[in-house]
Amino acid sequence: MKFHIVGINKSSLNTYKLLKKKKFKVTISDQKKYKDLTKKVKLSKKEKNFYYENHPNQILKSANKIIYSTGVIKEIEDYKDYNKSNKKISEIDLFNKFAKWPPRNILFVTGSRGKTSVCKKIYNTLNKKKIFKKVFYLDRNKYNFSNLPNFKKNYFLIAEVDYQSLLLAKSVFAKYRIITSFIKTENKAFKSQNLYLKAKLKIFANLKQRDYIFTSNQTFKKLKKDIESFKNKVILVNEGKSIKKTNDNFTSTITNIIEKNLNAKY
Repeated sequence: MKFHIVGINKSSLNTYKLLKKKKFKVTISDQKKYKDLTKKVKLSKKEKNFYYENHPNQILKSANKIIYSTGVIKEIEDYKDYNKSNKKISEIDLFNKFAKWPPRNILFVTGSRGKTSVCKKIYNTLNKKKIFKKVFYLDRNKYNFSNLPNFKKNYFLIAEVDYQSLLLAKSVFAKYRIITSFIKTENKAFKSQNLYLKAKLKIFANLKQRDYIFTSNQTFKKLKKDIESFKNKVILVNEGKSIKKTNDNFTSTITNIIEKNLNAKY
């Protein structure tokens, strides 16, 4: 099976290493020049599977799967082209395909603001409660979807997912999901605000019977007309008078439900 990765950044390089480790044929390309890319990531100019200043058509055609990196799609037309092709996938889709992490042990967190502080608060709370053997926090610094350790019993994953990553996900499998906020002006990458909305609404994709969405009253009202059919799965969290209080409300609500589900017998 042949993979090609479109877009070179720190995360896509980890994806490249993962696929090489699994003995797949993999290539990677970027429209930027080598010298411009080296300002942000470490690259070896001798690597024969790397292509700069273009995405070679012949390699794209011969690849079984094309993995899109964040930052590649900026316009709605590009997204439509990406979305209608089964050949084109994201890092999240690759994670769903190869990783052995069960959805019941995964929390996805997105939002225009507040996602990092909420993730850290939940991470610290779960560690203090010691209800899991180990809690991993995916924030694209130490961990991303391509370099997470294999799942073991009583592991739990908190994945902080930015809107560019979420837009590319063709499937989202996580029992617990949070959208902290929705603020249109926080869109710095897409040329279309509608594309930004589509990215955030991906947090509602592939919901199963016992999956949960956590959001605030204010955020729910902003998205209500688009998520009315998911209303019975949404747990509204009261916004506090401060960001800290709101984060406390998110943390206490979701950790209580996680504990309750761990003790439940289905």
